[in-house]
Amino acid sequence: MDERVDIDLYDEKLFGNEAGEDEDPAILSSYFITKNKFNKFFSQSRRFAIVRARKGMGKSSLLSKMAYDVKNNEPDNIVISITGSDLLSYGNFDSTDHLLLQNEWKKALSARINFELGNRIGFAWTDDQMALVEASELSGYRGKNLVGSLISRIRSKHLPIEVTTNTERDAGALLSRYSSTHSNIKIWLLVDDIDSTFSADEVQKARVSSFFSACRSLTRDVDGLFIRASVRTDVWTTIRYNEDLDKCEQYTIDISWTRTELEKIISKKILSYIKRNHKSTLFDSYSVDSSRDRELLVSLVFMDRLKWAQSRVPPFTPIRILGAKRPRWMSQLCRLSAEAAADREVKRVGIQEINHILSDFGRLRVNDIYKEHSHQFSHLQKLIETFTRGEKRYRTDDLLLKIENGFVDRVGEDSVGYIDGEDYIRPLQIAHLLYRVGFILQREIPNPGSPPRFVDYDERPELLTDPSMDYADYVWEVHPSYRGILGIR
Repeated sequence: MDERVDIDLYDEKLFGNEAGEDEDPAILSSYFITKNKFNKFFSQSRRFAIVRARKGMGKSSLLSKMAYDVKNNEPDNIVISITGSDLLSYGNFDSTDHLLLQNEWKKALSARINFELGNRIGFAWTDDQMALVEASELSGYRGKNLVGSLISRIRSKHLPIEVTTNTERDAGALLSRYSSTHSNIKIWLLVDDIDSTFSADEVQKARVSSFFSACRSLTRDVDGLFIRASVRTDVWTTIRYNEDLDKCEQYTIDISWTRTELEKIISKKILSYIKRNHKSTLFDSYSVDSSRDRELLVSLVFMDRLKWAQSRVPPFTPIRILGAKRPRWMSQLCRLSAEAAADREVKRVGIQEINHILSDFGRLRVNDIYKEHSHQFSHLQKLIETFTRGEKRYRTDDLLLKIENGFVDRVGEDSVGYIDGEDYIRPLQIAHLLYRVGFILQREIPNPGSPPRFVDYDERPELLTDPSMDYADYVWEVHPSYRGILGIR
């Protein structure tokens, strides 16, 4: 039986929306790959949870899936999905006083919940009236349900509430009825990108760290409130100086993906697309748990084998390597190469199409690395550009010499500044930064004649951290996704 279908390689929906928060929740749910560790995040018995990961690993998708599941399973619950920037308008966060900021976050969170209650009940209030809950009064809600407490607070103020429906003129009666019928309702507050503008100055560090402390405090003291939030791994590392965050550590999960899980993500996106857009029932029995089915699904878009590193490999191999094991980057690579194949009017993507888009793909990657890690090192862009039109592979001594001659001498040793908050002392610090942000990988050859194996920071974070260690025999390669845009041989 012919298992191929005609797929529109131009269709931007083929590999889903690259921004999980912008994807249709039902479509996201149709291709979402779960892991056992996510149960800790999804559990409705946990009041507070934080997801940590690098950019493009699926933090926003996890929050969107959580919102979708709660709305479907508990339709009476209130689900509020917002970003950190949405909350900034509810308070003044230009301080380094942790306790002051923590109270400011509590007021902002409560004000945002009040706004949502107003939309639910059907009345409107002014900006001043939205800030109904003072931080000092939040302690009075300990052990009480949040919805009932907030509505009681509204009634006690006798505010000039404007009812937005013609069928209800008595605001007091409206609030009383809503409070009596929704006293046990739960509020789910899902906060994404609290660190979207993070720059590692003292105000930003205090602002972000106090946010998590405020969330932990609120969910501990107030019944009916559940909070889920996301943060980038590198930002968490930068703000963990705050002792209070030690108490938040138990509420965190970290996203990482195995090779099989990443292959499931890509193949399930293709399977979901086919089921949505083709009437054929041929793929109804397909499961991404089957390695054979995953291979067949990927081969609907890509050639069965691609020439890669002097070998012919399954297409998922270059997808995973060039995508740096990040689902969003892998999806971008698939989308760009599929469009390149459509431009050439071929049915499936080959290595020519992947090679063709590497400059555009690399431009996205260097922009991402600057946005994600510039707070760790202010000269990151100049450092990366040092490798332009250079070699792809270096022994440790050569790498350190490249850093010293090509970068340190160029900007001046006194101008290098801080690296991850520490004074610059030696080129090894910069080499470790390049390794940590994923610009370089350690190259291993386990046995003579066998293919090389590449080790990234997640596997061995201790490499290049100890100046007393001898790293002379280590070999490092610039990650393939950056070579095209930098003209690296």
